[in-house]
Amino acid sequence: MTRLTGPITALAALALTATATPAFAQDEAASTHGPGFTIGAHHVGISVPDLDASIAWYSEMLGFELVRRMYKPEDPEMNFALITNGSFNIELFEVVEDRAMPEYRFDPTADLYVNGVKHLAFEVDDAEAATAELVAKGVTVLLGPVVTERTTYVFFADNSGIPFELIEFK
Repeated sequence: MTRLTGPITALAALALTATATPAFAQDEAASTHGPGFTIGAHHVGISVPDLDASIAWYSEMLGFELVRRMYKPEDPEMNFALITNGSFNIELFEVVEDRAMPEYRFDPTADLYVNGVKHLAFEVDDAEAATAELVAKGVTVLLGPVVTERTTYVFFADNSGIPFELIEFK
């Protein structure tokens, strides 16, 4: 990357910024009433130690289908896949020379004490029936089922030990 130096380039840069329209200009109404665009959930990315095993697990256990596989050869080198179930997608990453997830991250309650994304939750019609089916298939329950007045939720581990949640709303 070339660094701008000297009085001529500094003056030229100042002149450009003084006359240019801001790239992200907003009108007054948009800034006081939320964004001027809509959003929707598209995907979550999960780093896994074995891409093929994770594709198979999410397919067999949760009904995801493979959309496509991709490869990125440089910094970092990785294989990844997009899988989908309905309108929700997961991007699975297998990074060459990755690091294992720290032990505390496998415990959904201990991980609450560290900033960042905590878990992925899938809404189901009947959490206890879904739990029974997954347990019969050999899935490990980490927590629950927890039954409250308004929800029932269960934390499970995927094939890599990564926690996720099933939740039923009443």
